[in-house]
Amino acid sequence: MIKFYKHMEKIVKRIQKQLGARFPERVLQNALAKEFMDSNIQYEKELNLDILYKKNRVGYITADFYIPKQKVFNISEDIVIETKQSSLQMRTDYLSQLKMYLRTRRNQNIQNPVSKAILICWENKDMLNEDETELRFSNDVRVEVWELADKGDTLKKIWGSKNHSIKN
Repeated sequence: MIKFYKHMEKIVKRIQKQLGARFPERVLQNALAKEFMDSNIQYEKELNLDILYKKNRVGYITADFYIPKQKVFNISEDIVIETKQSSLQMRTDYLSQLKMYLRTRRNQNIQNPVSKAILICWENKDMLNEDETELRFSNDVRVEVWELADKGDTLKKIWGSKNHSIKN
C-alpha cells in the first residue's frame, strides 16, 4: 500500500504544481480522475454510501472517490478518498468526515468494510512576497492516510506526505 500512497502524493503534487491554488475543488477532482485513468487505477467518483439505522437506510453521504482493491500499485484493500481545496489548517472537520465515511461502511456489515481513507488537502491561497511585487502559486498540498480502529471510534493517521510512513 505504501507504493500507492507515494504515487498519490506524486500525482497530487503534480496537479498542484500545474494548476496552482484557487481552482474549484471539482476541477482538482477531475484532474485527479485523469491521473487515475493515466495510471490504470480503477476508481468510482462520488460514491454514495448508505447510512443505516437499525438495518434501515436513513440517508446517504457521498465520498469523492472510491478505490477498490486491485493489483495496480498493490492496492490490497478498498480505500475512500476525500479531497479538499482549502486552508491546510482546517483538517479537523475533514477528518470527522472521513471517520463518518469509514464508520458508515463498517456499520453496513459488508464482508470487507473499508477501514482506510485518504485525505487530500490542496492549499487554496496564493502567497504575496515580502515586498508585495510578486504573487506566487501555493504548492502546498497534504496527502494523509487514516485508519478507523477495529473497535471503538478512533481514527489514526498511518501515513502522511509530510512525514511518510508512520505504520505499514
